[in-house]
Amino acid sequence: MKLSTNELLLALRAPNSGWLAALVCALEEALLDPDFGESQRRLVHQLLDHGAVPAAAASAANERLSKFEQSLEVPPALLPDLDDVPAPRPKLTLCGNAA
Repeated sequence: MKLSTNELLLALRAPNSGWLAALVCALEEALLDPDFGESQRRLVHQLLDHGAVPAAAASAANERLSKFEQSLEVPPALLPDLDDVPAPRPKLTLCGNAA
C-alpha cells in the first residue's frame, strides 16, 4: 500500500486526530533511530493488523517506556544554574504625544 501524504495531511487537520498525530510523531522518531530495526517494525505491523494490544504487552511497554524516559533525562549537573542566568531585560517602548 502506497503512502498518501495528502490523505495523511488531511486526516491530521481533523479535530479528533490527536492520537494520530502522537503516533506519527513517535513513529517518525523511531524510524530515525537505528535501534528500531526490521523486527520491531514487523511487530508494529502485527499490532496494527491485530487491532489490539495484549494486556501483558501494554503493561511491559509502560514499564519499558518509563525506563526509556528516564534515560533521556538530562542529569542535573548538566543543567545551567538558573541563578547565574541573567533575567531578560524588559522591552521599553516610547509612547507620547509631540505636541
